[in-house]
Amino acid sequence: MTSRTILSLAAIAVMALGVSSTTSQASGTRPGEADSLSISSTVFMRSGLVYIGHITLDYVSVLDPGTTQLIGRIKSGSGACCVDLVPTADRGYIANYKSNNVTVFDRKSGKTIATVPAGDHPSHITLTGDAEYLLIGHEASDGLWFMDTHTNQITKKLPEGTGILCRCDNRKKIYQSQIIIPYVFVIDPETQTIAKRINVGGRPLGLAIAPDQKHLYIANVESNELEEIDTETDSVVARIPHVNTARGIAITIDGRSAFVTNVTSSTVTVVDLGSREIVKVIPVGTMPTSIAFRNDGKYAYVSCQGSASVFVISTQTQEIVRSIIVDGNPIQVQVK
Repeated sequence: MTSRTILSLAAIAVMALGVSSTTSQASGTRPGEADSLSISSTVFMRSGLVYIGHITLDYVSVLDPGTTQLIGRIKSGSGACCVDLVPTADRGYIANYKSNNVTVFDRKSGKTIATVPAGDHPSHITLTGDAEYLLIGHEASDGLWFMDTHTNQITKKLPEGTGILCRCDNRKKIYQSQIIIPYVFVIDPETQTIAKRINVGGRPLGLAIAPDQKHLYIANVESNELEEIDTETDSVVARIPHVNTARGIAITIDGRSAFVTNVTSSTVTVVDLGSREIVKVIPVGTMPTSIAFRNDGKYAYVSCQGSASVFVISTQTQEIVRSIIVDGNPIQVQVK
């Protein structure tokens, strides 16, 4: 594993395993605490919950987006950093960066069903559209793996594939940024092969698909820009410059704006996707790594790894409405 690989997951500036963020580093309110086994047995079945992965801990924190209160923790392996759920079933999955495995858990109880060995530093996962397979990306040389969700067995290993995964169900594709090389791969989930390699330049990290799935947007940390890809032709159609150290990205539900985390400047950049212009830069906590919108699109949640906090931004006003102190090294925030 190269040093460059480590830095990609630890938000570029600081290696994740060397960051010692604590709750005292963030200002704001601390949500109530609860163990995953002491709460209602159906709480994790709700849709729209906020999941926070901690790269140095052995659980995922879960927030209620309505109250912004911590409602539970889901036990995982060491270095929980990415979550995916089967929306029509009671299963969920967590990629564990440090313990080199994937946790399969019961969404009704939060309890572990299985622990699947998953290669060196699994960091990003996504289910196929039919939930038959879980794709596992690594921050190492193990490439892209496919796990059968019925048997929890690894059924295929591609030698390439080292980054964030993003589904485009309308086109029956899955995109993957390559982090240490200037490419985005197009994965065919049916044949489980790399269908195309798109040269975007720089160092692509975060990916976000537009609501109509006609365009994919890439946060490029090395080029300090966003790339826009036409998902029909899989070609770069535009570049939006001056987005400083772009790391995470999310698109508003109306498709008009992109919110991008700027990992070294501790800000979020708001980009108008129609004019392809920057409209605002919002100060947040230290080392913002990822961002996700609430299901109704009214608020964005920003994980700030260095300050052990999650910042809540109003989509309408583009202002901070709350900062929430969470447990250490929140590397990833997802709304599921």
